[in-house]
Amino acid sequence: MDTDLYKRIAAGDEAAFASLFNRYYPLLRPFIFKMTRSADQTEEMLQETFMRIWLNRDQLPDIENMHAWIFTIASRQCLNAIRKDLNNRKKIAALQQQESGTEPHTPLDKTQLAEITRLVAEAINKMPAQRQRIYRMSREQGLKHAEIAEALSISVTTVKNVLVVALKDIRAYLAASGHAISLLYILIMFF
Repeated sequence: MDTDLYKRIAAGDEAAFASLFNRYYPLLRPFIFKMTRSADQTEEMLQETFMRIWLNRDQLPDIENMHAWIFTIASRQCLNAIRKDLNNRKKIAALQQQESGTEPHTPLDKTQLAEITRLVAEAINKMPAQRQRIYRMSREQGLKHAEIAEALSISVTTVKNVLVVALKDIRAYLAASGHAISLLYILIMFF
């Protein structure tokens, strides 16, 4: 019975996948919430988990312990999100320490930062409207990928892909303006 369900999912049967989703969603939700302590993050992790299951659906017929496999995917998604959050906090702490005066800003530093800020704003303004909207919702309004996806009725994956393209656009615009600058520097300095 379950083997048949997994074979149907592997073949791309969305109704069968919906059945799996309905079975595991109520089990995964409290499990993930214990790790994230955030309803928004929990929903995002659930979406990511089920997206990974769907993308790896061809493996389903060969999995001996589906329950353990699905919970392992969810755990890894949560751990990756926690690591990302910790890295972001470290970057913010480093920037705050830098801003607090441990490293003095010279007039040249301030001028260069102002120029780069201006160029980034120009690059953003040259983006197509939808890319610009998604970028601003993420960076200026601080919305999470899932929140943007819901607000614009698009997938979380689309939001992520658009943001990757937006950052490439900014980096290319800066390089074309004579400012070869790393993406990490852009992320740290402006976000």
